[in-house]
Amino acid sequence: MRTLFLSVLILLFPALAMADTIRETVPANKASAVGSHATYGPDCGGGVIPKMKVTRRPKNGSVSFQQITRTLSEKAGRCAGRPVKGTVVIYTPNRGFRGEDVFNVRFTMDMHTYGTAKIRNISNKYIVQVK
Repeated sequence: MRTLFLSVLILLFPALAMADTIRETVPANKASAVGSHATYGPDCGGGVIPKMKVTRRPKNGSVSFQQITRTLSEKAGRCAGRPVKGTVVIYTPNRGFRGEDVFNVRFTMDMHTYGTAKIRNISNKYIVQVK
């Protein structure tokens, strides 16, 4: 049986991340994409869309998720330019808020290797500076 190794790709950021602290600056009074996640296999085909959950809510805003289709960046090597479905993390600050806000997002995804199934849980901390 062929090995299927699912990789996590942070589409809006230049580097791969497994459990990371992500820092972003966003404008006040406007929803902004602060990250995204998708999976793909060695054949460059899209994997199952990760399940996303806010595990620590921001004190001064809200977090939502939107399903999208994006092309993989050059960081995906030979898979660059291929379309995959994923999820965008969107942060919306409370009206009039300026300053720092923090929240955590966990995503789970199925991983299959040699006929075994595992679930991978990854948690990212977002530190958002609202200006």
